[in-house]
Amino acid sequence: MRIILTTDIPKVGNRYDLKEFKDGYANVLIARGLALLATPQAIANLQAKKAQIEKKREEDMKVFDSIISTIDNRKVEIKVKANEKGHLFKSVSPRDVAQAIKEVSGVDIDEGSIVMDHIKEVGTHIVEIKKGNKKGKCEVLVVKA
Repeated sequence: MRIILTTDIPKVGNRYDLKEFKDGYANVLIARGLALLATPQAIANLQAKKAQIEKKREEDMKVFDSIISTIDNRKVEIKVKANEKGHLFKSVSPRDVAQAIKEVSGVDIDEGSIVMDHIKEVGTHIVEIKKGNKKGKCEVLVVKA
């Protein structure tokens, strides 16, 4: 039986995948609301939905490209409390970096696209901003407040 998965199912398939299963397993997935029967109408809706998702992904990547061009190789300063040795009382997280970038450049960036370890010392740190295969870098200067 051909079905369309409505959610990601580990070791089975991803959302909107068109799969072929034995009738018993397909009926269990349909009964649990994890899949739909692959009728011609459902397949047409699936193709329209995939096209819509792809169009949105392309628009998001264009927006992200403009964000990267604005932020790439920019310096951002974050003031935090630290002891005499330069160790921070509270680490700098991706949320803090996203707020600092917004204050400096006016660009609102998703903290999930900031790739970094928590910064725990005063100094200059390079932070990568990544989404898909697009990426840029931002220099974060952490100074003692």
